[in-house]
Amino acid sequence: MIVQNIQLNNFRNYEKASVSLHPALNLITGNNAQGKTNLLESLVYLSLTRSHRISDDKKLIKNGAMFADIQCKFEDEGILKDIEAVIHGKGKTLMIHKQPVKKTSEFIGLLNVVLFSPDDLRLFTDSPKERRRVLNQEITKISPKYLLSLNKYQNLLKERNILLKEERKDELFLETLDEQMAEEEEKIMMERKYFIQSVNEMLKPAYQQLSSDDIQVSIVYKSCIDDISKENLFRMHQSLHEKDRIYHTTTNGIHREDMIFEMNHANLILSASQGQKRMTMLAFKMALLKHIQKETGKNPVLLLDDVLSELDMQKQNKLLEMIDGTFQCLITSTEIPPFLKNKDLKNFYIEDGKIYENRRNV
Repeated sequence: MIVQNIQLNNFRNYEKASVSLHPALNLITGNNAQGKTNLLESLVYLSLTRSHRISDDKKLIKNGAMFADIQCKFEDEGILKDIEAVIHGKGKTLMIHKQPVKKTSEFIGLLNVVLFSPDDLRLFTDSPKERRRVLNQEITKISPKYLLSLNKYQNLLKERNILLKEERKDELFLETLDEQMAEEEEKIMMERKYFIQSVNEMLKPAYQQLSSDDIQVSIVYKSCIDDISKENLFRMHQSLHEKDRIYHTTTNGIHREDMIFEMNHANLILSASQGQKRMTMLAFKMALLKHIQKETGKNPVLLLDDVLSELDMQKQNKLLEMIDGTFQCLITSTEIPPFLKNKDLKNFYIEDGKIYENRRNV
């Protein structure tokens, strides 16, 4: 998967911009607050149909404009694909080869990107809701069936919670909802369990390759029940009717689950240094690349946002070794890192929402 061209109109601080990328390494330099992260954000939006930074799409539209338009041409297994997202006052319109798509699930994951940014370190200390969001987003990118089950479950959960708030509850309807929820939960949990197992297989070697430390890093799936089956999930919901009535909400289910990062079998946030946390998150992103590659047979695009300044020269070189020749990569930095000076790449300079291509070899 190789991004060839990105075009932006009225997106963030870009009025009009077009950039043609190198198939391997792309270095994007410039001072802070000039639009480097905004360029990466446009690719994240095309991958997920949402921003990784804000939830209100309207804030992505340049001040004073009526809409924002993101277009991207990329090569996928020798086929050139053209995707586009137009963000406007009534929502967004997603297009493939200029034809609008009816379902978001048809669009998500067509362009598969993995982003690492300094803000990702908050995932370790964020609420379980944020970790579930990341879990859902990464599985959704490669599994339309997961997205379908997740949407069904969320609608059923909403109905169930409304019912639990009513003074007189329809017990038959409550039981029906329990049964339907359990069916979707089983599918979702099996996907989550497989995803975490797969990523764990690649997480430890990625961490050791980056850091040279003999440390065990892993992700633990904190599921709502131990023995996953729709029968057990149905019984769980049934057993919690009294508690759910008291609290007027569904107190357990896949919407309460979590994934915990561990180092040497202890919660990472209790013992890891800031440097170890950074290496763990970077290893997690490398493991995601490998997982997507394994499941889809395609190489996702790696986006590294202002990460090099936090790594010493040795770790910078190790990171480059892991991605060089396999994954297309976009790297943002305020200056040209020394270890890239002799690499074949494209160098772009961004100033006030304008992109300037500098030279191929820096």
